[in-house]
Amino acid sequence: MSEASDVTDADPPAPAPAAKHSSWGRLVRHLFVAAVVVAVVVLLWRQRADVGRALETISVGRILLSLVLGLFGAWLPGVVWRDLLVAQGYPTPAMTGQRAFFIAQLGKYLPGGIWSLVAQVSMAREMKIPGRQAATASFLGLALSIIGALLVAGGTLPFAVPTLVTHYWWAFLAIPVLVVLLHPRSVEWWSGTAFRILRRPGEPIRLSWAVLVRSVVLLLISWVALGLHFGVLVQGLESGHSSMWLLGIGVFALAWVAGFLIVIAPAGAGVREAALVLGFVGMLPAPEVLTVAVLSRVLLVVVDVLLAGFFTVTARFGRADQVSSRAGDAA
Repeated sequence: MSEASDVTDADPPAPAPAAKHSSWGRLVRHLFVAAVVVAVVVLLWRQRADVGRALETISVGRILLSLVLGLFGAWLPGVVWRDLLVAQGYPTPAMTGQRAFFIAQLGKYLPGGIWSLVAQVSMAREMKIPGRQAATASFLGLALSIIGALLVAGGTLPFAVPTLVTHYWWAFLAIPVLVVLLHPRSVEWWSGTAFRILRRPGEPIRLSWAVLVRSVVLLLISWVALGLHFGVLVQGLESGHSSMWLLGIGVFALAWVAGFLIVIAPAGAGVREAALVLGFVGMLPAPEVLTVAVLSRVLLVVVDVLLAGFFTVTARFGRADQVSSRAGDAA
């Protein structure tokens, strides 16, 4: 045997960089999940008294219906995020894409307002999708969601409480700006400019009108469902006002936008509840609305956990089925 061969046989194999990266990725993901669990537990513990009062007033049937509507409304943005990745040329299995989205969504319960985006980018890279494309999908989805929220509020509040729009008309000034920025040609321009400024290689994002229109429609449906989720709870307090449903939908959408703008508050905690109380001034007593708002937040926390858990399990089953299928083909 030659000397070169002896050296080759004696040298230990170098550790695979991919394996090291995978180990670090798992560690960071576990730390992220642990931090989220702590944040969620603390949030729920602090709200236990308000939730107890709400449970004494609102029937279990209404709470379950509100939970189902919340599940449906919260699920649709995950569909949109995955669709935006596919539209950029990165085919993503439905279950795997939504698993990444909903696990990352739990990051909104951490202070700072950026952890959901960081987690989405990290998990997208594990799916072999460049981080810049995942970030673009996240920003586009968020902008479309804000537009959807403002459109829903603008289409419901004038019929529910005309004076409310008179006082808060300025909140709708963002719509024309966002619409211009989300025109397919605008998206192509600013995405290419951003990549150049950040010195990140990448082609400008080219999206069709069909993708954008579908995304907006799905998000409009999402906001209506989330508004009904809140309206069901409000109707448990007072069903005498025929405009209460429209008011619940519109005010909830605006309250979400207000909570998003205050990035320091985890998931808009406190800001959303204050906006909901203000939206129902003169219609319902503030303490009762605050109790319902807290119950709504708790239900939506449960919704986020359920969606993350469901798509984690289904994605793993999907991978297990693929492995079994490949093993059977090999045999």
